[in-house]
Amino acid sequence: MKSVEERLHTLPDIAEKSCLNADEQLKRKILRAAREKETPRRAFAPRLAAALCAIVVLIGVGAFALPGLRDNGPVATQTPLIESHPAGSLSIGEITAMDVPAGSITIRSSKNPSYRSIWAPMSGGNFPLIGVKGRYYRLLTNPTSISGSLLGQSLGTVDTFTSEPALAGKNGICSNVVAQGETVYAVSGMNGAMAAANVNGQMRVFQRVSFGDNALVGKESLADTLKASNPVALELSGVGTVNDASAAQRLVNILVKNASFLRAGGSETNQALLIQLSNGIVLQMAVNGERLIACGTWACPEFFDAFQEAMQ
Repeated sequence: MKSVEERLHTLPDIAEKSCLNADEQLKRKILRAAREKETPRRAFAPRLAAALCAIVVLIGVGAFALPGLRDNGPVATQTPLIESHPAGSLSIGEITAMDVPAGSITIRSSKNPSYRSIWAPMSGGNFPLIGVKGRYYRLLTNPTSISGSLLGQSLGTVDTFTSEPALAGKNGICSNVVAQGETVYAVSGMNGAMAAANVNGQMRVFQRVSFGDNALVGKESLADTLKASNPVALELSGVGTVNDASAAQRLVNILVKNASFLRAGGSETNQALLIQLSNGIVLQMAVNGERLIACGTWACPEFFDAFQEAMQ
């Protein structure tokens, strides 16, 4: 049976594993308490262990606050409409998105949400994009990256890097933001509605849009270019939000079923529809009256009527 003094030699190791410092003052306190006890050593051993645990807990709670918390000021309690979350903690009802890291957004309830755009802004007359054999994808600002588990099959590599993607042709893969030679991937479950590629060391997400009067290819429909499977929330700026997953799915079904294609071109406005999916990714369509714009311009008054009803 080891003596109290012998046991105390191991205290620095125990404390080090708990991110604490075992000093001489702490040792003297324990020795003094041990000498005052008159119980047999066999009964004292478990008490010593309990005392050590209690002291470790008290010191950890008191003088040794966790790094990064000691000097922080008050925590803001106001909940933003769109909120960032670390990987694995983005909770939407009973759905948890484990693959979308910090920088992703959550649509939160608001009676009159302001306009916001998650499409990356234009630079030099063109928005940052990837062109894959006549299908164009625009860079999203959120999420700032996705994990490899959300990557689908490879679509090929960028063979043309150019500031004028409209002149690059439609046979290969071109980009004005993804470096030549980088692999472009489909996003799992999005069936061509989204793509992903490495941009400045981060795997970024791109959404299918129209570009240079190019929108649908072949017999494509809105369901092909806006694969909004498993929606959990919708936000229509200036109108409101729908956070019920079943209502969100019903609204998306109405949109996909009733939208009428008007033209290949599109435009950006001061109103947007955001569609959040169960995987944490958010899709965007610009809104102008009863028209929705992403990969081409679509008319769907039925969707806006149903959205108003869902708000009641």
